[in-house]
Amino acid sequence: MKGISMELYRVFYEIGKAGSLTRAAEKLYVSQPNISAALKALEEQLQTILCVRSKKGISLTYEGQVLFSELEKAFSHIELAETKIEKLVHLESGIISISASDTICNYYLLPYITKFTKRYPGIILQITNRTSLETVELLKSGQVDFGFINLPYEDDMLSITTCCEIHDVLIGGSDYKHLSYTGITNTELSRYPLVMLERKSNSRLCIDDFFEKAGISLSPVLELGSLDLVISFVRNNMGLAFIPLELCGQFIDNDEIFQIELEIPLPARGIGLIELINTVHSNAAKKFKEIILTNQKNI
Repeated sequence: MKGISMELYRVFYEIGKAGSLTRAAEKLYVSQPNISAALKALEEQLQTILCVRSKKGISLTYEGQVLFSELEKAFSHIELAETKIEKLVHLESGIISISASDTICNYYLLPYITKFTKRYPGIILQITNRTSLETVELLKSGQVDFGFINLPYEDDMLSITTCCEIHDVLIGGSDYKHLSYTGITNTELSRYPLVMLERKSNSRLCIDDFFEKAGISLSPVLELGSLDLVISFVRNNMGLAFIPLELCGQFIDNDEIFQIELEIPLPARGIGLIELINTVHSNAAKKFKEIILTNQKNI
């Protein structure tokens, strides 16, 4: 019975609903002889009589009633599934899971997320806040569709696409305003108190690597878990710090926070979208990726 065509079941279902071979034929846009032949073929394969003809039309036997009842449930589920697929295809529903650090999420992704959800309100965005290195692990374990991390980063398992370029700049509070006029050398930096992110942050590791290659050791007086905290501590004159200009430049107000020029600036780095190689994404995930990579903020 597993080899019985779904079309035969569909014909019988329409006969049961219409109570007539003629109306079932009209519904399916086929001839009545074809309907009769399909019904006969199904009865032969199931080895039972499903319908009885009379002057009033078609009536179902007990076996036919049992089959019709189950088919009604089955075709209802199929119709529901088709409706759900249609909504997914037309971006009326769906789920996208992403992971990014607090800084990337708040100062880079937020405009995209806001406009995306306004245009596609039926799509659920699940956002996990993790460091770049933790985001990589979430992606590899299949817990998220995409990750957004601080570059540079290399991994043969991942496809990495640069979304934007960022530059780390040195800042200080009002007690260090004079340095905004004179600037400092890279060597002099080690003489000042520094407020930095924890070393588990990829952006912190990039900064440390740059200065270590120049033979300069940085010893922060404070190591914090978020860039927002770093900026707050700088505002309160707890020390100097590095922030990504393109993401957090708005905090340099030349009143409480000032930019301090370094003799040798740090090299540019970036924010990258990471995904597993050869991943097939949902339509919703594809659209979100497209918007990010084409910089379509006016979606």
